[in-house]
Amino acid sequence: MPPGSPRQQTRQCSRCGTDFQYTVRRGRPNTFCSRACRTASRSFSAEPPDLTRYQQDLAVTAEDLQLAATTLLATAHDNGTTNVLMRQITEHYRLLMDVEAAVVARARAAGEPWMVIAEAAGSGPESFRKKWTQDKVTRRLALARETRHNRQTATSGPDTAVGPLLPAAQTPGEQFASAMTSLHRATGHTIKETASLVGISPSYVSRILSGTRRPAWPIVEKFAGVCQGNPAELRALWEATQRTPDRDQEPVPKDTEEARRRFHTSLRALYLAAGRPTIWDIQHAASTGAKPAFQDIALALNGSRIPDWETTTKIILALRGSPADLRLLWHAAKEVPLVSALPAAAFG
Repeated sequence: MPPGSPRQQTRQCSRCGTDFQYTVRRGRPNTFCSRACRTASRSFSAEPPDLTRYQQDLAVTAEDLQLAATTLLATAHDNGTTNVLMRQITEHYRLLMDVEAAVVARARAAGEPWMVIAEAAGSGPESFRKKWTQDKVTRRLALARETRHNRQTATSGPDTAVGPLLPAAQTPGEQFASAMTSLHRATGHTIKETASLVGISPSYVSRILSGTRRPAWPIVEKFAGVCQGNPAELRALWEATQRTPDRDQEPVPKDTEEARRRFHTSLRALYLAAGRPTIWDIQHAASTGAKPAFQDIALALNGSRIPDWETTTKIILALRGSPADLRLLWHAAKEVPLVSALPAAAFG
């Protein structure tokens, strides 16, 4: 180093742990590798902000998006008109933007820097900050709340251009809790009695049934025995709650008979999570258009038949499940090709 040159030192960032070099000067030494880490450290060193309102906005906008996706799928399987489908797609885009605004609002309220938020969105921090100014985020979320309120309180019939909204599909956690509740309710036992038989505390049983606690499999298996449930059905729902971005669902079996067995188990699991409705209730809850036949629903649930995909989709949606979760399994069980080629003339 030439004489008189500023002396460099290597330190570890007190925020992210990254090694960085800094120029030694008079005064307090720099302990952060970047301005983003300095800003984040200041935000989180203070009293944690109350994110309740922002989390509520995010949850309800995400639920609206899920509901729109479920309705779009049902319309597609009902051979909906291009006009209805395109209007639903436009609505889907609007809801996507609502969810993004809610994520930005929560992130900024939590003190996350624009650099981190923009990077996650695959955008530059300056352009993303201009896209989502505080005024734009506030107005967007306020309009989303107003739209939701008007839809919930409307007394007129549904907009036929967009189509009626179906009940939103349940999350894996909701399905599992509903199934456990359905089994427990059928026994007539109190929570205290069930807890004693399973060998856990009553408060633990309550948290399982409310969906705030995900028990280990041995507890679920014992719960199934106490409540005379099918462990295989609960296993399908329990495994769905364990999935993460790094842990996908179990591969589809290559053996057709095994695929059929797993398909019917998964369908029965959705039936249990829906509270074991009657065949008539399932038929009534099916999407608009041609209703699945009573016999098709009954044979699908008892494992005697696997209906065509359109009928299967309507049954799954009526049980508040996600058809995408069972699609590959259905294909393996039916031994049909996954895709069909479109004629080139369709694209001019």
